[in-house]
Amino acid sequence: MKSIVSAVYPYKIANMLISTALCLLVVTTSCIGAPNTTRKEGTDIAITPVVAEQTDNSIWTRSCLFGDWDGERTNLANEGVTFYFNNIGDLQSDVTGNQEHHVTYDGRFRGIVDINFKKLSDIDGEFFFTALWQYGRNNTAQYPAGSGAFGNPYHVNTFTSSVGGEESERIDQMWYQQGFADNMFKVKFGQVAASSEFGATDFYDVFVNDELAYAPDALYNIRQSFSPAGKPGIILWGDLSDVAKGLYVKAGAFSAYVNPYRPDSNGVYYKDQFNHSMTAAFEVGYIEPDAIYAGTYKAGLNGNEIGYVNPYTGETYRGDYNAYGVVEKTVYHPTGPDGKLQTAKGLDLLSEFIGAPGDRNPLQYEITFGGRYTGLIPGRDTDKIDFGAIYSDVGTAYSSAYRTVFGHGLGGETTLELGYQCNATPWLAIQPDIQDIINPQGDSNRNQILIVGLRTIVQF
Repeated sequence: MKSIVSAVYPYKIANMLISTALCLLVVTTSCIGAPNTTRKEGTDIAITPVVAEQTDNSIWTRSCLFGDWDGERTNLANEGVTFYFNNIGDLQSDVTGNQEHHVTYDGRFRGIVDINFKKLSDIDGEFFFTALWQYGRNNTAQYPAGSGAFGNPYHVNTFTSSVGGEESERIDQMWYQQGFADNMFKVKFGQVAASSEFGATDFYDVFVNDELAYAPDALYNIRQSFSPAGKPGIILWGDLSDVAKGLYVKAGAFSAYVNPYRPDSNGVYYKDQFNHSMTAAFEVGYIEPDAIYAGTYKAGLNGNEIGYVNPYTGETYRGDYNAYGVVEKTVYHPTGPDGKLQTAKGLDLLSEFIGAPGDRNPLQYEITFGGRYTGLIPGRDTDKIDFGAIYSDVGTAYSSAYRTVFGHGLGGETTLELGYQCNATPWLAIQPDIQDIINPQGDSNRNQILIVGLRTIVQF
């Protein structure tokens, strides 16, 4: 299938995005301000400010394994200083398919420090730092450099663990954000995860598959930074509240990479960070204000001016781009015995589409759909059920190149996920998970691959 967006000149889009990212500060100061966000960008956990001292008496009821330290963590949080630690581990095994079978365990221990200077010193600023220890090997291996479709032992398009990555101890992100004009405009700069801001979802809390928990793999060939491999960049954003409450716009410019983990193996090799051109991004979105059935809608573009080669014809191209649209919507809350809606329970839905030129990208488009139901089982109010589907279509050039070697081309791959997250305590979650990869790598001649797994999440 021909890419639906290949007719547009990528380098023109890249120029437009870069110009937009650099000029947005000048042209929008009079009418924009910062949107509210519910996620610490590019992290595996959301930081929720503590406003009251937590009960530490029982290990089974405390929010963190190590407790509140006699109220000291609460006191610091109320002053604007929040720190957090967690560990996410995935045990996975592929039990069907004609490939060699594996049993793997990989995980990510992350630490976060967040300083809200508005609370601390009445300055409209924020400092954010996160570092991690990445250990083990993802069941579908590491993120391949510059590619979301090839380079792992299963030869599949998807990644079955959202905490996969290169084994290392590294700084992921370190940035400062400053507000201007009474919080009418914000600028973030430093070491950032661009994909977390432009194309990622907010369903990281429940899905195991990386494309549903974080972002579809069609996003990555643009060589834009992602977590856990943040790179230098700047993001400008704000809300268009004068136009419509909840409407916002943002843009960014970032250093690109050839390999996100080499030679920058620890996230501090800045000498190499500016040697591989740059990427740029733009997004407009709408967050439903004060809605019981909350919804977020966003659309954006990512682009660069990096050189690419058609793997089939050998033709070279200047630049690449992708376009995406995301919808996240709460569609149902149950009614309690008192007749009131139980807003902490219910069904949330996710859908995302990404398209890219098929003549230079391993994936020319992807569609994802997922759901999260909280509190379905009586008495298990915080447990969550996740279900999702991913369809990825291999780029036309990659399909043709594959045909010359193997005698047939590649089409679409479908991945299904189903899991149940049991929150045994506020600080411990245990989640059995099943993923089924149909037509792996878009090859209809291959057997499907069934992957069973168990995820554990510990909040310290």
